[in-house]
Amino acid sequence: MSERGTELMMRASRQWAEMTEFFATLSEADLVRPCAGADAGDTVGAVAAHAAEGYHRLGRLLLSTGHVLAAPPASGTSRPGPSTDHVTLPGLRARLAGGETSIRLLSGLTGEQLKGPAPPVPHVSTDPRTLEGLIEDVIDHQAAHLATLRRAIAAEA
Repeated sequence: MSERGTELMMRASRQWAEMTEFFATLSEADLVRPCAGADAGDTVGAVAAHAAEGYHRLGRLLLSTGHVLAAPPASGTSRPGPSTDHVTLPGLRARLAGGETSIRLLSGLTGEQLKGPAPPVPHVSTDPRTLEGLIEDVIDHQAAHLATLRRAIAAEA
């Protein structure tokens, strides 16, 4: 456990809370709205599904690198989360809620683990990075998705 791991967990938790609040404002009609400039899909629903899955991917990454001993518990939905073809608000919200478990894993990382090498993650970070740098990249990647979603909803208002 490290202070920096706890800081990363708190940063990701604040972001997760913002995303949860935003998802609570969405309607089923919002999910089919266009979402320009997103690399995760072309509708709000597709980008939201990708963003909701992001925290689960972080947990699986920590598991795959051996930095946690057990996989984060499932959120009640099957992997990989809501289909981007037919996204529903209940499915999105449930998948996002389950991501909190993966975020909590960050507080258990040691300073040594955070300074160690991390594997490349397509669409997030392909350059050599420390685990800490990769986690920061994941948080930034999630923030970009949230900003894209907010712009798409604001454009339609």
